Amino acid sequence: MSRTVARRWAKRGVWAALAAVLAVGCNPLTTIGFLLHRNDPLPAPYPLRPKEGELADKEREVKVLVLCGHSPGVSFEFAGADRELAAMLAKRLPELAKESKDKVAVIPAADVNKFKAKNPTWQSMDAAKLGKYLGADFVMDVTVGNVNIYQPGSGKRVYEGRAEVEVDVYDVTAPPADGPKHKYTHPFVYPKTGMKAVDDVPLSRFKQEFLERLALELARKHIDYKAGVGIAAEQ
Repeated sequence: MSRTVARRWAKRGVWAALAAVLAVGCNPLTTIGFLLHRNDPLPAPYPLRPKEGELADKEREVKVLVLCGHSPGVSFEFAGADRELAAMLAKRLPELAKESKDKVAVIPAADVNKFKAKNPTWQSMDAAKLGKYLGADFVMDVTVGNVNIYQPGSGKRVYEGRAEVEVDVYDVTAPPADGPKHKYTHPFVYPKTGMKAVDDVPLSRFKQEFLERLALELARKHIDYKAGVGIAAEQ
């Protein structure tokens, strides 16, 4: 197929998509904007990289310490979920940054565990101080609470995952009195549309999907990502 013919078919595809959206009553200007700019990065609401200072240069790698925990009362089904979520965030943050031509690295879990073993009183340290000891620029402190994975009233026959996630992000160079650089609550729901029957999905698989989706949404709070990637990844 020649390039001219290929371009002609590509244009036809765009207009066909536009016609389909118009047929269901969507705003044509919004649709055209998506078609033309779907690969533009969407700005993160709580960016890790500052706009000023040494770390504003994207050629310099931003190092992040990820700490994950859960509030009391989390069900036994989610035992160990904090460690799994930390590992998923350690993977997601650099991946998302790479897509936006940014550089983000997460302090390896092995380094964190080694530090904890050598410092039995580490839990008494504030998050920013701990991050500074481990060579991080920022600390992402995540606490997962109010976890519910079943639809209320379903007798545990239908999955409908929900959680309230508290996130504090600390700049290790800031005075302790300044508090977190970012602080927010993320109400999480999975799946976004519909529900999943317990008979169709093993608990272990649903838990993994739940945490993977949560890790993705949290990473997007701090790293710019492409609109096209974001829409395609919705579940």
